[in-house]
Amino acid sequence: MTLHPAAPEDLPALTAAYAQTVQAISDLGHSLRPGDAERDTACPGWTVLDQFAHVVSLEAWVQGEEPPGLSADEQAQTPHINDVVDRFLTSRRGRSLEELLEELDALVSSRVRHLEAETTSSEDPATGPFGPTTLLGLMSSRLFDLWVHEQDIREAIGRPGNLDTAAAAHTVNLLFRALPRIVARTAAVPHDHAVILDLTGPVVGRAGARVEERDGKAHGIPLFTGEAEQHPDVVTTTLTMSTQAATRRAAGRVSTADTHVTVTGDEEIARRVLDALVITP
Repeated sequence: MTLHPAAPEDLPALTAAYAQTVQAISDLGHSLRPGDAERDTACPGWTVLDQFAHVVSLEAWVQGEEPPGLSADEQAQTPHINDVVDRFLTSRRGRSLEELLEELDALVSSRVRHLEAETTSSEDPATGPFGPTTLLGLMSSRLFDLWVHEQDIREAIGRPGNLDTAAAAHTVNLLFRALPRIVARTAAVPHDHAVILDLTGPVVGRAGARVEERDGKAHGIPLFTGEAEQHPDVVTTTLTMSTQAATRRAAGRVSTADTHVTVTGDEEIARRVLDALVITP
């Protein structure tokens, strides 16, 4: 696997990328034009303002805020709301953009102070959206989530950017690391085949996986690891995409049919991999 720029790996690098990404989200909020807040985003049912409410809500939760409950009337009116994230979003849906941005600034200042403290360790226990984890694991998931929502906002208001940042590289890195599982298990690519994902930029990188059968089960074997291991000859399919195309598909924001990709090799295998490429829950 190759990647440029490199993705942040340790807590200080993740902290810096986190601070930069949240600042970008805040800057977007402070510079919205009339009507922007009401625009629909790629998240079904979510406006731009809802995106800000989500970012603030989840940040408050991972910093210790108790999730709100829903009244019987609210449950009846919004039966699709059944998890913590949706309850938080609902609780902040009545707030103005100014209120949300003020709360976000306060939350992030507190978080960065904690992350940069000498007594803070990357192995400190933390609670993330998917259960108990370490502080390093939490910040990895937070950076991914924040950058994806930054891109949701940018796309909705027609202001692309920050596709070459550490957070963008982090998102690509998560996708690349998931590729062996995606290829072998989710996409069910036949054994003795390989798939290469080639990103043309602004984050430039290449990752691949070949499928090998072991004890009757498919295993994805990473390619481009830098090791001297010899790989058998395989049938290879290459998907070439931009950073934006790959990450929007990985976030589940665009369909396979709407993903701009150049395929070299088996079109059916490429379609199956694109269908399976989503790494958001």
